[in-house]
Amino acid sequence: MSSRKPDFGRFQHLESFIHLSKDAIWCYELDVPMPISLSTEEQMEYIWNHSIVKECNLAMVKLYGYSKLEEVSGKFVKDIVSLESVYLLRKFIENSYLLEDFEYKQQNSILPKVFLLNTHGQVVDGHLIRIWGQQIEISNIKESETKLSGLLQFSQIVTEISKMFVHTKAEFVSDAIQFALEELGKYAKADRVFVAEISSDKQFLSVSHESLSLGVPSLFGVGTKLPIAKMNPERLGVLAGDGVIYIPDTTALHDEPWHLQLFKSAEVRSILVIGLRDEGNLIGILGVTTYKNLGNWTDETKQMLGLIAGFVSQGLVRAKNEIKLMKKEKILQRFYSDVKEDMALAKMTQEAWVAKDFGVIPNLKIESRFLPYDEIGGDLILYEKPKSDCIDIFFGDISGHGISSALVSGIAAVSFKKHSFQEGSPAAILNAMHKELKTIIFKHHISACVLRIFPLERRIEFSFAGHPPVVFWNENNRVMKFVKDEMYPILLLDDWNGKNIERKFEPGDRLLLFSDGIYELEEESGGYIGLDVFLQELSEMISVSDDTDSLIKKMIANCLVEKDRIIHDDIAVLFLEF
Repeated sequence: MSSRKPDFGRFQHLESFIHLSKDAIWCYELDVPMPISLSTEEQMEYIWNHSIVKECNLAMVKLYGYSKLEEVSGKFVKDIVSLESVYLLRKFIENSYLLEDFEYKQQNSILPKVFLLNTHGQVVDGHLIRIWGQQIEISNIKESETKLSGLLQFSQIVTEISKMFVHTKAEFVSDAIQFALEELGKYAKADRVFVAEISSDKQFLSVSHESLSLGVPSLFGVGTKLPIAKMNPERLGVLAGDGVIYIPDTTALHDEPWHLQLFKSAEVRSILVIGLRDEGNLIGILGVTTYKNLGNWTDETKQMLGLIAGFVSQGLVRAKNEIKLMKKEKILQRFYSDVKEDMALAKMTQEAWVAKDFGVIPNLKIESRFLPYDEIGGDLILYEKPKSDCIDIFFGDISGHGISSALVSGIAAVSFKKHSFQEGSPAAILNAMHKELKTIIFKHHISACVLRIFPLERRIEFSFAGHPPVVFWNENNRVMKFVKDEMYPILLLDDWNGKNIERKFEPGDRLLLFSDGIYELEEESGGYIGLDVFLQELSEMISVSDDTDSLIKKMIANCLVEKDRIIHDDIAVLFLEF
């Protein structure tokens, strides 16, 4: 019979692993074995006084502020570390000398560190003789988890509030606003969240909705019919311009006695407010306050405040214009009645951002068509009139499909509406949207073309962000020409700086804008037709079409009927006729 010899190589590999590990690994040995029959308190004192560092690696040495193994090895544990967490030792004893993946926070540093602790005590003949341990730092992982949790909470709250406003009938908008205030209060950790509306004569501001923490006094008593004439005009200007006002400590407003008295009566310590606006006009304010303690609100809270202000503003306007908005709701409900609830919500949101009625415009006729794919896409056709002599059109495509793309569509639409009134050119609008949205939208990008049209001059300013070329031709000669730029989409990279392209047009000129879904069509035989093939076919269709309607029919038939092609994305088209 042969006997196995000890595998010393194996133990050498194990020792190498311990000393090369980036995690702290150690072995404490008791100079006198401890009877495990002692009480918990006696065992804690015994282990603390009799434990000697028998084995350890450099990671453990550095963890406790030393640089060499010799400074620690053979020393009593109590001489090299402080017993900062007595509960860890107690937990170890009460858990039969075993801790597995036990998470704890080390407080004796400038930035608290988080560790996973694994310890195992070796008991022989009723005596504890040694303790093996491993500490794994997971501070970065916990920080990432916290950030991810915050982003998920942010997204969930915006989604739920958006869903509430889209689903709620006009007569129940107040319930949707109340829900939004409650969710905002939880997110911002505020004592109060409130909405105050400006009266129709623009003379007074009155609190109309509020959400309160337990024991916090209401604002209704002191926040009714506040005279706007007494308010700080500079602060009103900030709110009217879609800015945010943050007063960390209202008791410091010595140069604003009226506001100081108001905040004192309302028992407001800190306040953060943003304006509620409709078509550039201030209609009220949305705010969060603290009751006694100072409020320290993050940039994410301010972003959340701005998004919810957009929803609340639209809700208030919706309630005041019930008849007009109810018609839009009925159209959306008929269009999406056979789709599941969540998908119906996304489709209703998507449909709301595709403009169809452009009204009567001198020298210009505008028509749009939208052909949705089975899933939710992100095509947008938005229309605004920032000045009396021009109109802005946003023709865009959100990357991806599904409810998240529809939500991004809504956020992008609110952003475009705001910046259309603030910025002086299409490129400036896209740049402002990029800066605003890149902090809250992470997995989507937006390809777009923004047009600022001056109908009386037959002049258009274009700015492209990864959008297909604009095709134009004259009704008389029907030769296709292009306006294009190779600039990449917004939200794709950190920085975006586009340019403006200006063109003047003649009577009889026709312009066509289209989304990439119209040429990203799969042939039955395999492969995709691509932009070049589509433009060749478009040239033929333009030459034989009598009018815009017949051209639209030919384009749709070309996509779906005549050539046996498979659609993979939404198709949106926009026609302009001078």
